[in-house]
Amino acid sequence: MYIRLVARQKKTIANGIRNFRMLNLLMEHSSDVVFSVDKSFNYLAFNNAHVETMQSVYGKKIEIGKSILEYMRVKNDAEVAKNDINRALCGEKYSVIRSYGDEQNFTRAYFEATYNPIYNGNKIVGVSVVVRNVTEYILSQENLKRSERKYKQLFHYNYLGALIIEDNTIIDANDTATHQLGLETYDLLGMSFEELFGIEDLDSTERETIVKYPKLERVFNLRKESVGDEKNLQDIVFIDNITEKYAAEQALIEAHKQTKVLIESAKSYIFSIDTSFQIIFCNTKFRDLIKNLLNIEIKEGDRLNSAPYSKLFKYFSPHLNRAFHQKEIFETEFQFDNSVFIQSVFSPLVNVNDEIYAIAVYNLDITEKWKHELQIKQLNSSLEQKVKERTFELNQQQLKLDLALNAAKIGAWSFTPEEKFTWDQKISKILGISDAPTETPLKTFLATVVREERLKIVSLFHKIFLGQLHNVNISVKINHSVRGVQYIQIYGKSRIQNGNYEMHGVCWNLTQQKKVEFELKEARNAAEKSNKAKSMFLANISHEIRSPLNAIIGLSNVMYRKSFSENLSEEFIEQLRYIYFNGEYLSELINNILDYSRIDAGKMQVFHERIDIRSFINLVVKIHTPSAHEKEVMIHTDISENVPTHFVTDSTKFRQVLTNLLTNAIKFTKENTEIKIIVSANDECLQLSVHDQGIGISEDRIDVIFDSFEQADNSVTREYGGTGLGLAISKKLVEMLKGQIRVYSIEGEGATFIVQLPIIEADRNEILEENGREAEVSFDPNKKVLIVEDNKMNQFMMKALFKQLSLKCEIAENGQEAIELIRKANYDLILMDLHMPILGGIETTEKLRQELNVTMPIVALSADAYWERRFHAFAAGINDYLTKPLDRNDLINTLRKYLMKDQVVSKKYFDPNDHKELIMEIKELTTATSLSAEHRLSRLKSIYILLQEYDTGFSKYIDYLSEAIASDLPVDVF
Repeated sequence: MYIRLVARQKKTIANGIRNFRMLNLLMEHSSDVVFSVDKSFNYLAFNNAHVETMQSVYGKKIEIGKSILEYMRVKNDAEVAKNDINRALCGEKYSVIRSYGDEQNFTRAYFEATYNPIYNGNKIVGVSVVVRNVTEYILSQENLKRSERKYKQLFHYNYLGALIIEDNTIIDANDTATHQLGLETYDLLGMSFEELFGIEDLDSTERETIVKYPKLERVFNLRKESVGDEKNLQDIVFIDNITEKYAAEQALIEAHKQTKVLIESAKSYIFSIDTSFQIIFCNTKFRDLIKNLLNIEIKEGDRLNSAPYSKLFKYFSPHLNRAFHQKEIFETEFQFDNSVFIQSVFSPLVNVNDEIYAIAVYNLDITEKWKHELQIKQLNSSLEQKVKERTFELNQQQLKLDLALNAAKIGAWSFTPEEKFTWDQKISKILGISDAPTETPLKTFLATVVREERLKIVSLFHKIFLGQLHNVNISVKINHSVRGVQYIQIYGKSRIQNGNYEMHGVCWNLTQQKKVEFELKEARNAAEKSNKAKSMFLANISHEIRSPLNAIIGLSNVMYRKSFSENLSEEFIEQLRYIYFNGEYLSELINNILDYSRIDAGKMQVFHERIDIRSFINLVVKIHTPSAHEKEVMIHTDISENVPTHFVTDSTKFRQVLTNLLTNAIKFTKENTEIKIIVSANDECLQLSVHDQGIGISEDRIDVIFDSFEQADNSVTREYGGTGLGLAISKKLVEMLKGQIRVYSIEGEGATFIVQLPIIEADRNEILEENGREAEVSFDPNKKVLIVEDNKMNQFMMKALFKQLSLKCEIAENGQEAIELIRKANYDLILMDLHMPILGGIETTEKLRQELNVTMPIVALSADAYWERRFHAFAAGINDYLTKPLDRNDLINTLRKYLMKDQVVSKKYFDPNDHKELIMEIKELTTATSLSAEHRLSRLKSIYILLQEYDTGFSKYIDYLSEAIASDLPVDVF
């Protein structure tokens, strides 16, 4: 038994030794640090790794049985080690990670120590410690955390929008994405890719695409990237807002398309090549040209210097090489294929590095130009010979001209920079001065000119000296030493000779011509005076005749109507009828004579208004329908759809024209026929034609049909009656309306009279409409107006009007009463009638302005609309002029001008006493027909500018006078 126990104990000891040896062998070859200590912290065992560690860290060589704390006090680590070992001695199994080393120099190491209590039975006798180097593990974990932080920063603060996609569902979005998409993060989470962008998820073959985002009208570029490993793979879609870039690209594409269209539609033959002579582009015209001339099919991408294009390259190669070398645009011309001449522009195309990358060539076919130049060269050779012949002819003509000048007694003069003014002997004879040359020719000439014209001549010579005149054509009054007062004509024309201004001209005596002109003028004035007297006589006598004639027509009509109930004889009734109808006929003749005399005397004015053209024509036709039915004549009207509804004209004159034409048509049209009235229009004029089927007009009488007192022939007068004034009056009325009238006729078949009247602009219609509406106005109730008016009805009307306008007014019945009121009270405006008893309006104004020094505005109210009356009113000091019957809008506009704060004129008072000379000059310019229109208009313009600072009606008078002079219309004033 003892022996077995001993044997078993030996076996156990042998196994323990073997196990200890194996454990010791593992400890010795382990890379981990392994050691054990007892309860007193003394080493029980340790491996070589621990020996090396303690040597390198603490510089100590350790021994079994020695305290570990003694070694670790070198670096103050003993306390930490003691606490860690005590935890295990208390029965705790645990692991702890400690770091050692210099972190700033990146030499810090991390170790994981595992502490296990050592038991002997149930009693703890020591602690075993295993220390592993976990530096790489710790650093990899820290790198992983840093990568995660960096990833989150890149994800959330990227300038690109980013969406994390998992299973085609958005699981995260950065701030940029929410801003670009206009959605919050919680809106995006859980949304599918298709819901957001309307497309399926980007697959592996298409990782990038462009989509339009209608919600915000943006365009995005979407790029898909996959991150993570196979177990945790995620897709990130990056969103780049390329809205502006996309729009620019689309605009560039459109511009490129337009450029291609322009190049294709250009008249030039265009192509371009790169530096290797490869054809980049050519338009259709160039293709067709080369196909027709060289039978070559050009293809883009081919090389121009290759075999198929050798013939074409031969023409262009020297110029292309020049373009590649000089880098400048140049133009050249050359003959192409012996039949076509080409003008080419070679334009090098350079990049940002100033390197040529292509040449663009623009070609024009100038064959016709070359042919013309060749013809010109051929003509030049023949022209040289003709010039020689012509020079000889000119010399002969010059000789003849000299002879003619001598015979016509015409002298020649010249102005040149070197010689100044010179003239020949004939001019000396014309002026009555010595032939001897003089150093002061201008003074010599001025001495002969009458005093009142010298200033004009000095101004003329001054402009010639300055080179400001192109032509001279004036008459001058001189004192001839023998013949006395003479008139000479000076004519000249300038030219530039070798860069210098010169003028050459002629001069002749026109005294005899002036004498003839004066006699003709006197005769014309006498004729005009006689014609005016005749017109006035006709007008007066016509008025005198119409009064008794009116009684004759009226009473004869009453008697004629009454005769049917009085059982009078047929003979007596017929006599009454003749009296009545001849009275009507005589009245018509008197009316024509009166109208013609008024037109001839210039007493008839044009007043435009807006009319309904269709209603207007239909009314005139209705009036004439009964007389047409008496002859069984039908009147048909045809008004085109393009005729405007409204037409601006003088309705009275237009109606008289249509009445005259329609009366004639009825008079001359055959029975049982018809009269056609056709109206049409275009953008410029309204055309009215009246066609009858009457006797017509012979070809030789067409030209005189519109002359006064003319009819087709005398037989017409005998058969149909009339004075021959109807068409003459119609023509004058149409001309007053700025229109035209003409006639087409075939004798025996009828006549067509055509009237064309201008269509006044649409804005004129708007003005007329606007003038027809009364603007709402509000006057200051404290303003007070004096109305000087003798007519009781006009007084009543004015009071009622001023009451409506909430304006104060007082009435004076004549000028004397007005003066007394003005002495006692102050007024803001005076409305002055011109025709009044005791003291008239103009005389009252003169007293107010001259004696009382009244400067308040005075506005005339008069039925006299003639400009002569207005002139006298303005000359007396009246500021403005209104005509009767008074237009309400005109009156309100005048009251606005002088009484409303925002309208009151701030111009100075125009004192007639201080401006007598200016008023006289305006009057002289009105009547000075001897002055040229240009001179009168120039002076009137200067006076008008001068008057702008004054409140005077002379501005309107100058407008009227200037328009009349510019339009070459008669001015019937004074």
